[in-house]
Amino acid sequence: MGFVLSENAGVAVVGIKTGLIMPTDDIVEVTMDAVEDILEDGDIVCVTEAVVARSQNRYITCDELAEDVKAKLNIKDNGTVAVISPIVSRNRFALVLQAIARAVNKGRVIVQLTVPCDEVGNQVIDEEFANNRLRFKKVLRSLQEVRGNTPQMNVLIREIIAALKFQELGYSVNAIRKITGTGMADITLLDKDGRKVIAEVAFENLAGVAQKAIGIAKDDKADIAMAVAVDLQAQEMAIVEATSFLEGKAKPEVYKYDERQAFYEATDVITVAEIGERLFPHPITGIDYGRMYAATIESEGAQAEIVFTNNPLAVFNFGHIDGIIIGAVHERESLKNLFLSFGTKTPMLTIQDIGPEPWGVIGSNVSDLDKGILKLLPDNSDDVCDKIKAAAWEKTGKDIEVLIFGDGAYKDPDTGIYELADPYPSIGCSKGLRSASLRQGTKLKLLVETMFREGHSREEIYKALEEQQPSRETLGTTPRNITGILATMADLAAGSADAGTPVVIIRNFPFKPAK
Repeated sequence: MGFVLSENAGVAVVGIKTGLIMPTDDIVEVTMDAVEDILEDGDIVCVTEAVVARSQNRYITCDELAEDVKAKLNIKDNGTVAVISPIVSRNRFALVLQAIARAVNKGRVIVQLTVPCDEVGNQVIDEEFANNRLRFKKVLRSLQEVRGNTPQMNVLIREIIAALKFQELGYSVNAIRKITGTGMADITLLDKDGRKVIAEVAFENLAGVAQKAIGIAKDDKADIAMAVAVDLQAQEMAIVEATSFLEGKAKPEVYKYDERQAFYEATDVITVAEIGERLFPHPITGIDYGRMYAATIESEGAQAEIVFTNNPLAVFNFGHIDGIIIGAVHERESLKNLFLSFGTKTPMLTIQDIGPEPWGVIGSNVSDLDKGILKLLPDNSDDVCDKIKAAAWEKTGKDIEVLIFGDGAYKDPDTGIYELADPYPSIGCSKGLRSASLRQGTKLKLLVETMFREGHSREEIYKALEEQQPSRETLGTTPRNITGILATMADLAAGSADAGTPVVIIRNFPFKPAK
């Protein structure tokens, strides 16, 4: 028995439950069993890509994917692969990365992660930490370029280097007085427990620096005072808690930073070595994806180099590269063109190029994490939709349209995450939707409010709206692809969690063929 809408109902979106859909099931038959008793002319039947792909047995193992990578990049097991701008997701990319590492299990994998989030809004690194560190590096380079014989520049350089070191030790830098113009001490910090820490920085005479730091800490109501001596010539620094040092209870920790000088000079890059023990857990999942990706690579025997930067070309600063894989979903072609315009001759693939056609491993999901099995996007999606449409006409006499949906194009306003990890919201659709025009129209609320203020009656407004011909002046809605809207509606109705409704019916949704 079908569901009945009242005459004044607008668009309705209803999830339809089905039984378990297994590999090799006939998805056309399964879909028709679920909807044939409730279909109406004009309905749009949406089926999630997950069950379509499952019915097609669309799976690939890490071993198969690793062999595909090796063959297509013509790379040896001791080679180096650079992975560019992947999304950070255990479900979406961890097994892909594992397969890449397996292909070069005696070599190295460099992963370039964008700052502070990936292309769909997942946190990669703390934004404040990243912004501060990159800013400090740029200031340091500028000071080093102009210092000449100016002693005051060396004072600022020492403080920047000390601030960079404090970040590596797990402190958050709130202010560098001579740079930011705030704070009473040379450097104002927060430790891991949220306590306020001030640090005074000099060239030598730690005892004098410690005495000064204690005085400033008292005036600034800080919990801890630190004394720092930075020797620019020896490229080392000594750090000690001021009170304990003066009481003879603590000795300075001495850090050589000569090996870090290259990191400090890389003004657009942050490496794992600079982060130290600091963690950047994702606000929702709690996973530090940079460290998880490093562990994934190392589990295959390859060396891992995780690089946080918005400059993909920076990977060339980390040694010879034998192959490049563009890990981004939506930016894959523009990133590929960036490398080509740079003149790279290194063999290069996107994640659409590895794995079976038509989508490669774009939109893939973990099917079995322990066994290393990925589920791929469906094959021949448009053809599947046309077959369901034809079956509906044959069995019910109803003229419907069909769409296979993936991730909806929806950005969560609370988390900032835009969960479109599939290439498009619609993975395929039937012929009528393939020829649909963009959705656009008159902005009803604007016209009603304007005409009301002009003194028109309700009846006059109704009549004007019926006779209104859309024009450049009256078109207020943003033109959008019909299939993207439908797929997003279906995804929101079906939900990411398994609600048991892989089929969704959308009713009363008007659309027109493209001219």
